[in-house]
Amino acid sequence: MEEEKTDCDSAHAQMCQPILTLQALLDFDQGPHPWKNLVEPIAPRSRSRHLGDRYQVLEFADGPVTQVANESRPQVLLCHDFKGNYLNDRYINGVQGEERWVDYRFYNWAAIDIFCYFSHHFVTVPTLQWLNCAHRNGVKVIGTLIVEQKNVQLLRDILQSEEFMRRVVEALVTVSKVCQFHGWLLNVECGLETGKVGLLRDFVQLLTERCHAEIPGSLVIWYDAIAKTGRLEWQNELNSANDAFFLACDGIFLNYAWDRQKLERTESYIRNYCPDRRLDVYVGIDVFGRSQKAQMDTHAPLEQVLSFPFSVALFAPGWTFESLEESSRRDRLEPDDRNVLFLQMNDRFWNRLWRHLYVRGPVQLPFYSSFCLGSGKFYNRLGRTQSAECWFNLAKQHFQPTIPYTPPLEYDTRTDPLAHWTHHFDGALDGGSCLKLRNDARDKRLFACDFPCDDDLIVCYAHRRSNPTAIDLGLVLKAYCGRRHECLRIVCANADCHVGERSNEVRALPLDKEQSLQLLKLGATSQLPLADTVNGWDIRYYYLSAERLPVGIRIVDIGIKLHKEPDAHENDHALLGAIHLQAGIPAHRDRLLQRTVLVFDRPE
Repeated sequence: MEEEKTDCDSAHAQMCQPILTLQALLDFDQGPHPWKNLVEPIAPRSRSRHLGDRYQVLEFADGPVTQVANESRPQVLLCHDFKGNYLNDRYINGVQGEERWVDYRFYNWAAIDIFCYFSHHFVTVPTLQWLNCAHRNGVKVIGTLIVEQKNVQLLRDILQSEEFMRRVVEALVTVSKVCQFHGWLLNVECGLETGKVGLLRDFVQLLTERCHAEIPGSLVIWYDAIAKTGRLEWQNELNSANDAFFLACDGIFLNYAWDRQKLERTESYIRNYCPDRRLDVYVGIDVFGRSQKAQMDTHAPLEQVLSFPFSVALFAPGWTFESLEESSRRDRLEPDDRNVLFLQMNDRFWNRLWRHLYVRGPVQLPFYSSFCLGSGKFYNRLGRTQSAECWFNLAKQHFQPTIPYTPPLEYDTRTDPLAHWTHHFDGALDGGSCLKLRNDARDKRLFACDFPCDDDLIVCYAHRRSNPTAIDLGLVLKAYCGRRHECLRIVCANADCHVGERSNEVRALPLDKEQSLQLLKLGATSQLPLADTVNGWDIRYYYLSAERLPVGIRIVDIGIKLHKEPDAHENDHALLGAIHLQAGIPAHRDRLLQRTVLVFDRPE
């Protein structure tokens, strides 16, 4: 760490950094801030859906697709404390090296509402990599202000006077605005003179008010540590000892040593004093297992918290990576093997939580994802290698699927048809990885989404097959009529794929090369080439016309389906390199003779 830095980045070293001193915080506005213009805006996401136990499978029976307002259900805050942070993620342009590409990556964004970047430095400013990774997946990011007993003088200095306290508040707001994140977790873990507690509460309230005024959608969350007496007394519940801080901000992050009785007392407090703020209580769960049964059993405390229901703060999910490091060193595992172990461990962990959680997906067209996780052994663009160096850069992670991948260790592939959908790091269309599918049973959900059909849809995807004559990979879209609670299964696959005779299924026709080029002439654009192949990847285009659809039909799910012929080998597989959806060109749809006309062909 370089000394005397007043910025969260270093122009010389091209690194994001924390703010270490009070003076550095106050001088932050003097800049320069070379990466502030590199932060991507947060992507919009759909309303919330609870997919239940069968979250991995697409089903097409008629019935309501229930969406609820995001603020009406428990929130999930992910507090990322990973070995002190500011590691490979601190580099603005990423980092290269054979030992660097296998590191902790988070990709289960669909169930996360708030991402907190945490360290034990005074002011933890989220790194550019994590900001862009989270924003691309539609998740808010907050930083951390922490004062611990070892640097209690910092807190005394902040509260030396009301005027000085206001200067600190304005500096924190400036940091959030310049670096484009959504607020702060306030972690005061030190004692304070009783006479200063009121000013600390005022600090919390003023920071909350100023963030709200300057940063739309911002929030300030208080960590349950110091009590109104000024003593460091973790309550592990919401009560009269810590409610002053809760009432001054947007929420409280309860410490981890709660039990059911403490949750019941918290529920009683909420019911009696602030019934409209139940979901502002974030009950802490340390994934490492401090004070609770957690690790691979984190679903147990999670289920208990959500039964009340309160929101949840999951602390240190990087346990899925850290817990493997000692055995990996002992066994001298190669990077590829370490990567596989991490992905399997991480996916097992999140699969155990997923049925309890609400999810949100993409809504904005055009939509593109190559499923890159933000690291790799090479870097490809349209299937051609741009760099053969190993790399790590979370800012290059693409929008990730709505559900966790299902690792082979979690399911027996002979009896469970959901297994063997994984990330693949030995090939990629864009970036360093893609998706690999072996199993041909059922339609598997990729995205719970909410795309309009009123202006038609252009759908395309890139794929590669190990045995093109024996297997085929198709996209499956679920169109939904909210007025009639009916759905339509749209299969985008090869020209002769089999579709059943049910009235709610349709086979989309792939456009031939001439019709694909016609799209270009009519003004359509795409991140995939308007061609049949590119560098060994097959590309398919489909034009879905809404000319016979009632107004308001929406695509609410996107899935994949692998078809295997009888002579296919059990190890035959397909790679999904990318998908792309964009609005159509309804004014010129008549010129596309191979368009697929969508119809809900059932009587009212």
